[in-house]
Amino acid sequence: MNLKLFFKLMMRLACGFVWVLVLFWGCDPISERKQPPPSLYQLSQSDLNLSGEQLAKGYCAACHLMPDPTILNKMTWSTLLPDMRKRMGLYLEEDFGTAMPEDEGVPEGIYSKTPYITRENWEKLEAYYLANAPDTLLIQAIKEVPKLGIPGFNLEVPDFKDTRSSLTTLLRIHPQTGDLWVGHRFRALYRLDSKNNFFQLDSLPTRVAPVDLIWNSPSSFDLLSMGKMDPSNDSIGLLSNFSIAAKSWKEVPLIDQLMRPMDMEVADWNGDGKKDYVLCQFGNHVGKLSLFLSKEEGFTEVILKSDPGARRTIAVDYEGDGDLDLMVLFSQAKEGISLFENVGQGKFKEKQLLAFHPAFGSSDFRFEDLNGDDVPEIVLVNGDNADQSQIFKPYHGLRIFERDVKGNYLERWFYPLYGASGLELGDFDQDGMMDVVAISFFPDRKQTSFQNLIYFKQSPTGAFHPYILKEQLADHWLTLTKGDLDLDGDEDLVIGTFAFNQLYQVPNSPWRPFVVLRNTLR
Repeated sequence: MNLKLFFKLMMRLACGFVWVLVLFWGCDPISERKQPPPSLYQLSQSDLNLSGEQLAKGYCAACHLMPDPTILNKMTWSTLLPDMRKRMGLYLEEDFGTAMPEDEGVPEGIYSKTPYITRENWEKLEAYYLANAPDTLLIQAIKEVPKLGIPGFNLEVPDFKDTRSSLTTLLRIHPQTGDLWVGHRFRALYRLDSKNNFFQLDSLPTRVAPVDLIWNSPSSFDLLSMGKMDPSNDSIGLLSNFSIAAKSWKEVPLIDQLMRPMDMEVADWNGDGKKDYVLCQFGNHVGKLSLFLSKEEGFTEVILKSDPGARRTIAVDYEGDGDLDLMVLFSQAKEGISLFENVGQGKFKEKQLLAFHPAFGSSDFRFEDLNGDDVPEIVLVNGDNADQSQIFKPYHGLRIFERDVKGNYLERWFYPLYGASGLELGDFDQDGMMDVVAISFFPDRKQTSFQNLIYFKQSPTGAFHPYILKEQLADHWLTLTKGDLDLDGDEDLVIGTFAFNQLYQVPNSPWRPFVVLRNTLR
C-alpha cells in the first residue's frame, strides 16, 4: 500500500475513534469533558456510520448540553426539530414556501448557509428523538401539598380608580421611605405612597419598559429599561440616571443601544473607586454579558460572554480573596450558572457551576446561606414556558443546590412548581431561619389548589413547608419584591401583575398593578 495513503487511512481511523469517544461522552457537563466536542463541520465531514443517539450526542452537544428525548413529548419534538435542522443549514422540500430566517430579522450566522448534516444523518437523529420521546410527559413528582393561608402575612389588594393596563414590569420598595416604585410596560415609572393607600406621588415617562432600578441616594437612581419585551434582536435598551432638582426629575442617559437588557449589578470591579455596571443583555438570537468600566467620560465595555440569555447577575467575593466576582444565570439554550472569577484589571475567567438542558427554563436565582453554616447555597427557579415548547413540564420548580468539599454543586431539594418564574428569600418571621417565596407566571390553572404563589417556611430541621393564599387569585404574576413598606421593622412582599389579555387592547378596567402581602410581625 502507498505509504501516504496508509498514513491518511490511519489518521482518519484515529480521528474517527476520538469522535466516537466524544459522541459517547457527550451527555456529561461541558466542564467535565476531557475532549472538546467536534465542530459541526468536522461532524459533517465524517463518514462514520453513527447511530441516531451518537449523532445527537455530537450535534446537540456541540452547541449546548444535550437534551434527553424524554424532556419533551413527541408532538413538541416534531415542531422543534425542524428549526434545529435549519440552524444546521439543511433545508428540505417541506421548507419551500416558508419564511427564511433573514426574512424574520434573524442575524446572519445563526442559521448556517452551509449544510452541516446530511439528510441521511438528520433522519437518524430525528428518528432517535421521536422514537424515545414519550407521548405525554410524566406528571409532577409527589410533593408536600401546600396548606391554605400564608402564616404571618395578610393579603391586600389596593383599590385603584383610574383605568390603566395592568402590565407591571418592575417593583422596588425604597429602603428609607418605603415608597413603592412601579414600572409599566408602556414606558412609565410610578412612585406610590405606601403609607397612604398607594397614592401616586410621581409619574415619570421612560423611553422603553423599565426592568431594574438601583438607588444612589434619596434623590437619585439608575434605571435600566429593556426595550421590546417580545423576543427580538433590537438594541434599544437603555441605562439612565434620574436625579431630582427643583421638584422635577431629570434623566441623563448613561449607556444606550443595549440588547433587551434584563438585569444590572453595580460595584467597583477594577478598584478605581468608581462604580461600574454589569448588564445582562438577554437579547434573543444574539446577546451578551457586558461589564461597563467607568472612565473619565463614559464607559469602556468589556464583553464577558457573547451569548444570549444572561438573566441575572450577583456580585460576590466567591473565593474570599478580596476581589468581587460574578455569578450569572444564563437562560437561553446554553442554560446554567457560571462563576466569572475576577483576575484583575477588568478581566474575568469563567467557570461553569451548573449546566442545564435548553428546555429547562431557568428564570431566577439567589446565592444565600439558608442553613446558617456560612456556606451559601444556590436557590433557583426554572419555569420559563414562553418558548416553542409550551407544555407543562414536571421538572419545573424550585431547587436548592449545596456546595460539596470539592466545590461542586449538588441538588439537595426540589419542589415541583409549573412555570416557576421568580423568587425572594428572607427571614420574614425573624426566627433566625431563611424562608423562600416563589411565583409562577405559567401555572397549571386546573390544579385543585392554585399554585401561582407559594411561601416556603423553613422549619428548625431545615425542611421547607409550602403555603398558598387562601384567596385563589388568578392573576399572572411576573414580578416580586420585598421591603419594609410601612417602616415597622419587618419585610413585606409585593407581587406584580402582568395581564396577558390587556397587552393589545384599549384599557377598560381599573388598574391592578400588584397585590401586597403585609407582614403582621409588627
